[in-house]
Amino acid sequence: MFHKGATAVAASRRSGYFVAVKREGIFHYSVDQGWKKLFQLKSKICSITYIGRYVFGVGESGTIIRSADEGESWTMSSFPTNATIWSITGSNDGFVCAHGKHCIYTSDDFGVSWRIVKPFSDLAAPPVIRSLCIHGHHLYIGTQIHHVHGGIWAYDLERETVFMVKKEADRMTASMIVFDGEWLVCAMGSKKGKHGAVEVLNVYTHERRTIRSDIVEKEESFLDVSEDNGVIYVTSAQDHNKFSRIYQLDFFECELKWFDTIKGHGLRVANQKENFFCAGLYECKFVKPFERSMIAH
Repeated sequence: MFHKGATAVAASRRSGYFVAVKREGIFHYSVDQGWKKLFQLKSKICSITYIGRYVFGVGESGTIIRSADEGESWTMSSFPTNATIWSITGSNDGFVCAHGKHCIYTSDDFGVSWRIVKPFSDLAAPPVIRSLCIHGHHLYIGTQIHHVHGGIWAYDLERETVFMVKKEADRMTASMIVFDGEWLVCAMGSKKGKHGAVEVLNVYTHERRTIRSDIVEKEESFLDVSEDNGVIYVTSAQDHNKFSRIYQLDFFECELKWFDTIKGHGLRVANQKENFFCAGLYECKFVKPFERSMIAH
């Protein structure tokens, strides 16, 4: 398993991390026990997360997987789409939401049954969905680059209405989390130019902050954001040298602190307090800050 990239990662509630390795499946990694293969899978998984007591994964061609026993066994199905599903979110009451190209799939029973919702049905040229995040009765929807309707939208789950929160003509919203109960922390990326940033939006006051890397070469894109116990990490896309960076976000100082580098895109990151695991395009790293990092492929 050394020197292999991964496409998704999530911190296990027991110990270690769930890691999706492209064309191989789902693994569990821990420092003490190393790698253990949990589920053979040829489809690429792009996101892994807990919703309630379940572990969900989603990926290419509408693939969705679920485990009810901490990864010991999995079920697999798919949504009626050829699109890659980059994000899945939900809450402890059974609500789960994933996305297709322009639609969302919602469940009220932890994924046993689903219905299709089309929040952009009134738009002649709807944006392609890239990220999802739930807060209260609002589902926040981040889009890929769309010059007219790109940005961050909010879908009211009670009223079944949608409105734009922040317009983005030239950037995608690759990943979002809710921090401290009121802040959307968003990893933003551009197609050309060094316009990548972490955007922070208050969902109540609409206050906005833009946080960029202060290293010499600005980032083109940020790809993922993870938070645990108040510690936030973000990852970038690879630069012209084929390396990307992992930053710790100092939320209150509005500062990105460069912690480590990884070969290829930093596709996903997951952390347990200060310790983090980054799933990179060509390699993975498990890092305990201020200690020697470990290549964990």
